[in-house]
Amino acid sequence: MKFIDIPPGGGFGSRLRRLVERLDRDVTALYREAGLGFEPRWYAVFTALLVDGPATVGELAQRLGVTHAAVSQVRSALLAEGLIESRADASDGRRHVLAVSARGAAMAVQLKPLWDAINNATAAILAEEAPTLVEGLDALSAALDRDALRDRVALALEMKTPA
Repeated sequence: MKFIDIPPGGGFGSRLRRLVERLDRDVTALYREAGLGFEPRWYAVFTALLVDGPATVGELAQRLGVTHAAVSQVRSALLAEGLIESRADASDGRRHVLAVSARGAAMAVQLKPLWDAINNATAAILAEEAPTLVEGLDALSAALDRDALRDRVALALEMKTPA
């Protein structure tokens, strides 16, 4: 029995979330099998610090396009694992600058071959099955930057409301 007829594009966020959860499960399993104590959700913050160097939570949030709270949660986990360190900002003692610790740098060396293999496998899947997916996601993100989904839905509802 079908309760609801979902049009094309319907449930898009749910479909993306399921895909991300599936990828995260596989990557988590790969980390565990390699004996590495690392989580997929740490990747963006950790690699931003590796590549671009020390940064505050606010700077990372802006650079990654996520909320301050999201970076703060990852920061706490990375600090607890000893993969990053935090020190007071020399120019503003209220802020803390995050940096990869010696333990984090050693972990990065262990993670690099696995990250390379994951990136290669992902690139192969995309090339075979969805060669324009990344560009499409970038275009979708840019479209939502111009006009948020919330605004688009509100406008559509206004147009349908009888006067």
